[in-house]
Amino acid sequence: MGALATDTSGERRILIVAGEPSGDLHASKLVAALRALGPCDVRGVAGPALRACGVQAVVRMEEIAVLGFAEVLGALPRILRARARLLEEVRRFRPHVACLVDFPGFNFRIAPALKREGVRVFYYIAPQVWAWHAERAGHMAAWTDRLAVVFPFEEELFRRAGVPVIFVGHPLMDELAPEVERDEFLAEIRHAAGPLLALLPGSRGQEIERHLPTMLAAARVLQAECSELTVVVPVAPGLDPRSLRAMAAAAGIDARVVEGRTRAVQAFSTAAAVASGTATLETALFATPLVVVYKISRLSFWLARRLVTLRRIGLPNIVAGTDVAPELIQEAFTAGALAAALRPLLTNPTARSEAARGLAIVRERLGEPGASERAAQLLWALAGAA
Repeated sequence: MGALATDTSGERRILIVAGEPSGDLHASKLVAALRALGPCDVRGVAGPALRACGVQAVVRMEEIAVLGFAEVLGALPRILRARARLLEEVRRFRPHVACLVDFPGFNFRIAPALKREGVRVFYYIAPQVWAWHAERAGHMAAWTDRLAVVFPFEEELFRRAGVPVIFVGHPLMDELAPEVERDEFLAEIRHAAGPLLALLPGSRGQEIERHLPTMLAAARVLQAECSELTVVVPVAPGLDPRSLRAMAAAAGIDARVVEGRTRAVQAFSTAAAVASGTATLETALFATPLVVVYKISRLSFWLARRLVTLRRIGLPNIVAGTDVAPELIQEAFTAGALAAALRPLLTNPTARSEAARGLAIVRERLGEPGASERAAQLLWALAGAA
């Protein structure tokens, strides 16, 4: 059964799948750019950002956002139910095109089913096949009608694999600005003097549990050495700030837990400890020195070591092609090691300046602003050709 139908209204029907917070945010910018081009009905897997811009959530992102290989197994029944609901909606909705945003664990499995339904597939923000096995890029050629990548080095990799690909730039270049001015932010968090340490443990509950206690333990060591050190923890959308405040209090840390100020925290902090992911790239683009951390379950890490081919996992280091931010991964991520890595960034102006200079190359390599608009134009044209 084909999913396409004649539509004389000019409205584009678009199925979208964004299964992670960063993808949800970038997808919301894409949808806003689409609506500037003309009428469109967008529905699919949607998180808070997509729902806020009017996308109908056939499946809520929170139902299928799972961290780690082993953890996916426990969530598999609800993931399969979500997949079934989405395909049922495809047969009712008959979209002109499906826009899949990163999230390869889910999207690599639903994309072939979409093609069988006659739906064109637009992939935005490529899965990081260069971190796993490059041959996976070739799998996409069978079902991808257009791939829009956000890192310049990805274009040649996917082109060699036979995928129709174009580099559109990174959407962070469009939207990266603090929510408030520096003086207003510092007043809000009651910061008078001394260094400011940001702790960004992640956007999922599992990440908070695995990262924040160690981050807070390191912060306690550093606060004991410098009584003027202010610790600030931004709250990711969908998380309960009360639980983060309780964790800080239990750790004996006087931490400022703030909502709606993540970019200000990243921009105005002296240094930061950041869980691996898009937040590391955001922090690097503000030239704020950072330490990249990450920890998953032992089983997931055991599996990852057999699949991941990269020496570096932090996006700033991958984009720069060199180590511009220290990485503390798995067993290396301890309170002592994190405190030691952060200490010179907080106390030594020379070390901080050197780190900021190294991060400048990240911004240079991510292209010009306008990624969301360029991707939207490609997607709109593909929907119109369906």
